[in-house]
Amino acid sequence: MNKVYTIIMIAGLSMTGYFGFQWWQSAQAAETVSLEEIEGWNNAASNPMTSTPEPASERSLEPVQEPTPIMSNDMNDYEPGEEVGRLVIPSIETGYSTYWGADEATLDQGVGMYVSEWTTTPDQQRHTVLSGHRDTVFTGLEEMEKGDSVFLEYKGQRYEYAIEKIWITDAEDRTVIVDKDEATLTLTTCYPFDYIGYAPDRYIIQGSLVEVQEIQ
Repeated sequence: MNKVYTIIMIAGLSMTGYFGFQWWQSAQAAETVSLEEIEGWNNAASNPMTSTPEPASERSLEPVQEPTPIMSNDMNDYEPGEEVGRLVIPSIETGYSTYWGADEATLDQGVGMYVSEWTTTPDQQRHTVLSGHRDTVFTGLEEMEKGDSVFLEYKGQRYEYAIEKIWITDAEDRTVIVDKDEATLTLTTCYPFDYIGYAPDRYIIQGSLVEVQEIQ
């Protein structure tokens, strides 16, 4: 009987250590970002999304064909779990390393960039989706409000989004991760935030692109 108790105790300690390490590993992907740093971005020379329009006399009369966006599942630039960028949320003064993919192994590292036929990287200016665990990296997401700014750094560019919509939906809702014509950033995490075990819902934060800046 004592052997059984010993085995159970060892198994319990092993599981605690394993999940504790996973929590610690994910938490390392989050960092404190000061408001002073963010204010410095606003004072730096920027590259706005829109440029000064050409005079009518210099414009081509031929229709301009928009380039076809490259969907994330068609990209071969990254390996699953490879670091690809940085997410910064000024309202909670937190930055997050961002990784390629949203599978469990990648989410154990930190924030994952969703790879699918409906989503793109931010430079393609369609729908970029980032996911993270509520109990490690995205612990403060419930403090965000409409109108907050969110920054996503990717390939030397800093993309600023303004939050327009926050809602809760079922985990099986397939209307969240879809293709979009306008540049959109969506953050997703499990909900309720204090739920123990597999949470039944998802907390969704969505915003539109405001500006693109060169990272100085």
